[in-house]
Amino acid sequence: MVSIPEKVLQKLNGESVKVLVTADASGQPHAIVCGSIVSPAPDKVMVGEILMKKSSENLKANPKASFIVAAGMEAYTIDVANPVRIAEGPVLDGMNEKLAAIHLKASAVWMFDVTAVYDQGATPAAGTKIA
Repeated sequence: MVSIPEKVLQKLNGESVKVLVTADASGQPHAIVCGSIVSPAPDKVMVGEILMKKSSENLKANPKASFIVAAGMEAYTIDVANPVRIAEGPVLDGMNEKLAAIHLKASAVWMFDVTAVYDQGATPAAGTKIA
């Protein structure tokens, strides 16, 4: 597993545009904006399963995914693998406590191991692996 650098964690856990990208078994990509994407530890990323039918199907068929985090000129890709769907317990309860403030509820939480992090900002460093 790989640890997400601090500057990326700040963007991921703060105000930014967050996208989950999955692919089905044939490789067809699917991307959705998800405000519930967070990192509970530097080597983990999780997202609440809220209206994620296609993404959830894809994760069951293809265990690799990516998250995109963007804020202004800064952007990062976080590659992940080994998805685990958590449908009950304290992790889901904690996610739903936070989501209640915006009147949403997750039916589950998807937890991933981080495998790589890339700088994708609007700079000459775009595409550089940073973790």
